Amino acid sequence: MRIVIFSDAYKPIVSGVVMSIALFRQGLIAAGHEVHIIAPEFGNYEDEEPYIFRFPALDLPERLDLSLVIPFKTPMAPTVRGIKPALIHSQHPFVMGGVAAAFARDLHLPLVFTFHTRYDEYAQYYIPIAPRLAGRITEEIVGRYLDRCTRIVAPTPSIRDFILRVFDTDVPVMVVPTPVDLSMYHDLEPQRVRAALGVEDAEVLLYVGRLAEEKNLDFLLRAFARIVAARPQARLVLVGKGLHERGLRRTAQKLGLGGHLIFTGAVPHDEIPHYAAAADVFVFPSVTETQGLVLIEAMAAGTPVVAVEAPGPVDVLSEGGGLLVPAQEDDFAGAVLALLTEEPRRRALGREAAQAVQRYAVPVATARLLAVYEEAIAAGPRGKK
Repeated sequence: MRIVIFSDAYKPIVSGVVMSIALFRQGLIAAGHEVHIIAPEFGNYEDEEPYIFRFPALDLPERLDLSLVIPFKTPMAPTVRGIKPALIHSQHPFVMGGVAAAFARDLHLPLVFTFHTRYDEYAQYYIPIAPRLAGRITEEIVGRYLDRCTRIVAPTPSIRDFILRVFDTDVPVMVVPTPVDLSMYHDLEPQRVRAALGVEDAEVLLYVGRLAEEKNLDFLLRAFARIVAARPQARLVLVGKGLHERGLRRTAQKLGLGGHLIFTGAVPHDEIPHYAAAADVFVFPSVTETQGLVLIEAMAAGTPVVAVEAPGPVDVLSEGGGLLVPAQEDDFAGAVLALLTEEPRRRALGREAAQAVQRYAVPVATARLLAVYEEAIAAGPRGKK
């Protein structure tokens, strides 16, 4: 099967969407399929993988770590038509997503779309003028896009239910979780990471992800202040970068967290398993995730999770491996303190976590995605009777 994936982002950008594309591509190729990616150029980055086609893009400010493809269909047409794909898989409803849908229509191909993001909520964070209106308009645009698809992929049951409830679409929505490369979780080196961070004797809490306002990190810092009051040896390690870092540093200073907080900046993705193994507890305050790939990555290292009860974490932790708590600072701090205090319970949850993530192995998730592709091809392009 030949598959064309359209995405607004690909390597070297590190994000959940990029990891999803890369890991599914790995699994599909291993299963004997041919996967082509249409993505924006990114600075001077050169791909080492075959079948990655880059097109001119606008360089956005360096702090955004993103480029935006110029969505002209004509220069892409010889490439897409020459591939002769069996289907098109879109990763976004905007920009490249629109181009993907246009090619699917023109070539009479099924269009599969993965619903990676709560677009309505993100619009409210990033469009400060009339955020509620922005959320409603975004919801309307996304709804129209869904109706152009043959199949919709949701990474969790909660997001499938959200799509069906909010958009009332008649397009089938199928659950396919983003996979994790479990082969990366052998021979972990937690002590090396602890030594590098200077936290050899500390109780380490870890967050991995963008330092962005929608990730609810101010909430995390306020909860952490309560944890530090009870456990002065606790340290919070924030792995990632983002526009909200300066604000977080100011909040940390006001809360008197000082040396209890460590900002690492971005780290290579192949180092994440070692960081996860170095933590006593992985903390996740976000309420806007469709899945939360970093949760699964932490659990694969045998690290228990404390997360705010929200779509994404609810599904990931459905088979154990951590604690879900209401979005209240005292509840969150109390759950973390309970695990720091009760080592046997913490270790048991860690073992549960390592077992629960087996369902996210690349071959397992890839088989589910292939089932979606086969259904989409059998159904044909949207509108075909």
